[in-house]
Amino acid sequence: MASVMEQIQFLSNLSGFGEQRDLASGSPLPSSIDPTLDSKPHLWAYLVIAPTSAGLIWIFWAYVLKLYLLRRFYEKQGIRFVNKCYAVVGAEMRVSGLQGKNKSHDWLYTERPTDLYGTVRGFSVQLYSTDAALCEELIAKTGRHVDRDTPALFSFGRLSPYALTFLPIDKWRFRERKVTLTRGMKDNRRLYEIVERQAELALARFRVKNGSGATINIRELLNSWTRESSGEFIWGRSNINRHLEVLDTDGQLKALPFMTALNQTFTDLRFYASRFWNRVCFPLASLPLTKESRRLDYNIKILTKATEDMMKTPEDQTVASLVQEANDELGIPIGMTRDDLVTATIAGLDTIKSTVMGTLFHLLEPENEVWKNRILKEINDLKAAPGDDMFVKLSHAPILSAFILEALRYEPPGSLINNAAVKDFELTHRGRQYNIKSGTRIVTCIHALHQNEESWRSRVDPDMAPLTEFDPNRFLNKTETIVSSYCFMPFGKGPRRCPGQGAGVMMVKVFIATFLTNNYNCRMIVPENQTKDVTWFNIYSKATFDIVCDDKPESPESEK
Repeated sequence: MASVMEQIQFLSNLSGFGEQRDLASGSPLPSSIDPTLDSKPHLWAYLVIAPTSAGLIWIFWAYVLKLYLLRRFYEKQGIRFVNKCYAVVGAEMRVSGLQGKNKSHDWLYTERPTDLYGTVRGFSVQLYSTDAALCEELIAKTGRHVDRDTPALFSFGRLSPYALTFLPIDKWRFRERKVTLTRGMKDNRRLYEIVERQAELALARFRVKNGSGATINIRELLNSWTRESSGEFIWGRSNINRHLEVLDTDGQLKALPFMTALNQTFTDLRFYASRFWNRVCFPLASLPLTKESRRLDYNIKILTKATEDMMKTPEDQTVASLVQEANDELGIPIGMTRDDLVTATIAGLDTIKSTVMGTLFHLLEPENEVWKNRILKEINDLKAAPGDDMFVKLSHAPILSAFILEALRYEPPGSLINNAAVKDFELTHRGRQYNIKSGTRIVTCIHALHQNEESWRSRVDPDMAPLTEFDPNRFLNKTETIVSSYCFMPFGKGPRRCPGQGAGVMMVKVFIATFLTNNYNCRMIVPENQTKDVTWFNIYSKATFDIVCDDKPESPESEK
């Protein structure tokens, strides 16, 4: 009988039924599964693991799988993507190599296998248009199907986040603000007087004069000239004379003139945002995660306070006073006006500097000696001619204009119009229809557009020199044709066109004219470690060269 009871107890234990007891004492045995002990750990595990797993799945979908599917969607339409372009990191490893050669990432798209060229930028697909007809169609759709979406908001946009550069066309009084800013920058007489005087002062300070024997770093000279000229034109001389205490790269407080502090902070913001991981995930550049980012945040606060103080005491007839007065009448918030003025000040500094450097580089190359003499003669003839003021005459200097425009074509200082699709739309080109999904970044790649042989030969001139050659002849007597062709747009087109285009070109013309008048016999020396393939001048380039003012007899052309 005892044996039977033991078997029943054994089977009960196996099946999990009944209370387990010690057979000898009859006392309960500890259960191998005690629900009162394990229920809480299981609950916490579910509370942690479930949302974590869901979050990881969502991240994989949103930032990896969705990118892959969208890329495949465009590839099936015949859009090719750049080589070595990976999910999330895109082609940024290749971009790092290009930037080491003073080239922008737009060099990836100068070979045009299709009308649209694709890559991955950060966590989105980005398409580049490199054909003039397609660029024209995209610009026509600006504000309706595509609008501004630019990583620059996380670089120099930190100085002026509500500026026109970063805002949609249909919001924040965009159109009215652009009108007032464009009008405020149209005083060519005042601009010419400031730029010429500041050019003369800079050239004298750096001893740029025939026969002085001086050797001048062109980047340092142009840094000084652009800061003083732009600052005085927009803010006034007394305002920019103030000094600010900002943090230098070592984290030490240093007193700098307002324009020097503004320009250096602007440049530091751009180069900081151009670091690899900041290019992969744009918002990282604006987060206070590093010592450098926190230093830049501090300097931004100092500069913001300084510009707000300057707006309390605007100088008469400055761009700042004219824009502020017009915007006040329209009821536009003072913060937006401030941001527009800050961006107008800094946006032109590096673009003008890069354009002058590129123009002078080609002008001083031995093979372009004939062009230098032709431009110098044109300038001297304009000065000797009766009639209009010199700023008016310079607008009718075809040889000088052609040379500068070719420099802008050959290496545009900034070469993207950053937009994104705000809704699904279609692009039809050469009998092919492209379906563009909302959220896709779609960019007019100006650098590639300026190198598109097919577009230029069909829309401008079938017999022109190859676009890989620097040849100002292509602009002589054809400037209007080229500008209207959509093959050439260094300042953009349409509602997003740069409001300071006219002022920028005038500044370049005045400096080149003043420079040649003072120093027509100079020589250019390129640093030994700066080979031809890294001598490019864009807003991310660190290339430079020296000007040597030799003691040579006067040029016969200068006496005419």
